[in-house]
Parts: sequence; structure tokens; C-alpha cells
Amino acid sequence: MRYLIRALKYLVYFAVIFFLIVGIVFLFSSQKAAGLSFVDLFKEGSLPKIALFFVAVSALYPKLSFYRKELYLNGDFTKYAEMVDDVMQKLDYVREKKEDGCVTYIKKSAYARLTRMYEDRVTFETAGNPIHVEGYRKDLLRILSMINYRLRQESRESENE
Repeated sequence: MRYLIRALKYLVYFAVIFFLIVGIVFLFSSQKAAGLSFVDLFKEGSLPKIALFFVAVSALYPKLSFYRKELYLNGDFTKYAEMVDDVMQKLDYVREKKEDGCVTYIKKSAYARLTRMYEDRVTFETAGNPIHVEGYRKDLLRILSMINYRLRQESRESENE
């Protein structure tokens, strides 16, 4: 169900952006013919093709943009919970909720949340090892990279002691 909601959100998002750009081009076009309307900008029969293209892209976009990855820790998540909170805070995330076996974070900035259509949630399923982390691909790769870096740092520090 969540996949369908994301696909519908992106369909609306892509269509609005497309029509805004075309509308701006239409309004500021210096070579407007008298009586030319917005719909006349498109070749006859092209609007259904454009709509089909948007449906296809919005159906694929959630699959390509949202990711689920495993995170291997050297022990239980509770041992690393404070470090994960610190990493998430540095990346402008705040904890949304913490339940048994699940911790979720959302972006702190309302503007950042709006630009992502409130699909900014990062979920840590902490029930076992490896931990499953799910979220927006670009952010998730950055988050996991920072966590793995911090894990390597802690490991080196403990070896040197």
C-alpha cells in the first residue's frame, strides 16, 4: 500500500512540476501567436503519451529511490543506539518514535520534508543482527557510510587501548 501511495504522490509531483515549467515557458514566450492557448503547445495526441510517461516514471521511481539495507554491528543495537542518534542528529534528523525492535527518524526541517513529500522517514529494525535500515536511497547511503565510519573508528580505538 505504501508503494502505491508513493507512486501516486510522485505522479502528482512530476505532473505539477512539468505543467509549471511549460506554463512559465508559455507565459514568457516572446513569439506567442494570437489566440494560441496552453493546450496548443502540444502536438495533437501527445497529451495521453505524456500522461502515460508520467504514470510509468512515477510507478518506477519509488522502487529506484527507496532502499532497504542491512547494517552489521559488533553486538546488540542498544550498545550503538547513542552513536546512531548522534549520526542522525548531525544529518538533521530527529527521532520520530522508538518502539521495541524499531526506531524511526524524520528530517528536522519542514522544508526538507515538504520537498520530499513527507517520504523522508528512515527506519531501523533493531530486532536482530544484522539490523535492517530502510529509507530514501541517497540519504540511506550517507547515513550507513557515516555509521560504518564511526564503527571502524571505535574498533581502532579499542584495539589501541
